Amino acid sequence: MYVIYHSSDSFSAVTGTSIISLLENNKGADQIHILYIEKEISEDNKGKLKSIVDKYGRELEFMKMPDWSGELGTMLHTSKSDWLGFGYNRLFLTKYIPDNIDRVLYLDSDTIIERSIEELWNINMNNYYFAGVDDCLSRSYRRICGLKGNGVYCNAGMLLINLKKWREDQVIESFINTIYQNNGYFIFNEQSIINSVFEGEIYVLPLYYNVYSPVFKFEYQELMKLRKPYRYTYDEELYNEARNNPAITHYTGLFCIKHRPWIKNSDHPHKQAFLNYYRLTPWNETPLMEARKNFFSNAVAFLCDYTPKVLMIKIANLVYYYIRPLAFKRRMKKHRRNRKNA
Repeated sequence: MYVIYHSSDSFSAVTGTSIISLLENNKGADQIHILYIEKEISEDNKGKLKSIVDKYGRELEFMKMPDWSGELGTMLHTSKSDWLGFGYNRLFLTKYIPDNIDRVLYLDSDTIIERSIEELWNINMNNYYFAGVDDCLSRSYRRICGLKGNGVYCNAGMLLINLKKWREDQVIESFINTIYQNNGYFIFNEQSIINSVFEGEIYVLPLYYNVYSPVFKFEYQELMKLRKPYRYTYDEELYNEARNNPAITHYTGLFCIKHRPWIKNSDHPHKQAFLNYYRLTPWNETPLMEARKNFFSNAVAFLCDYTPKVLMIKIANLVYYYIRPLAFKRRMKKHRRNRKNA
């Protein structure tokens, strides 16, 4: 099993928690090799990460975060200013992964592996470019994310990538062309690039392989009313199965959750799973992170706590389905236009 993570120093303890959950629940795997793409991680934290992997007799290597903007000669931007651009590493895997590796499992740092994923690792992807979990996207978001047909849009927090096919079809060229055509600006980073380039050629996995925060916060019908997805792969039974028995939990940010599990006083419904593995790490006596003082997001979460849920979902749908996509679209057009005229 060849697994990739990435983070800066501030997120090394969170990533270490994900790594220990991976190793603890996959002791029967023949081999686990972890590639950690890092940005200025301290030697102390590198040592702690290595001690985790050594304890389980697995392999860990570090790689410095490349400057993809510099290599491409165009500035890569995103709709969220606090994203560091790590995700673009996913596009250029064939540049730095050895040719004898035919597939990789790329995991975000904010994931917890709660049971064996050997079945996931061994699935037959045939001629699919990658395998992922449907992200429950509305029609308005699909347009600005570059989807033109009926293909599924997958969340990139967990991707099983068919590197053999990527090499055979030289997909990097398609990625680079897409980046240049859009002047390096994308809603949701590389997630939108890979979903648009590979639309209709994606293997859709069960939801329990990437259970994102809305699944824990909302009942099935509530999420359908909030998101109004153009299409959604999973019915209510599959949705509840994933929530009750996740293989991989993905602690995505959510407007009505103030703090994720590594933040003090977390209100995430599934925080205990993270904390159980955090206690097994070398950071177990290190206090959890302090909350960032973001007045707007804290105010939104506070209002959600005191607003009847039915009303909150209606308001959230208005913002999610109409207002936010329109704001993204205007910002995207303005940015791309300014870049072309620069």
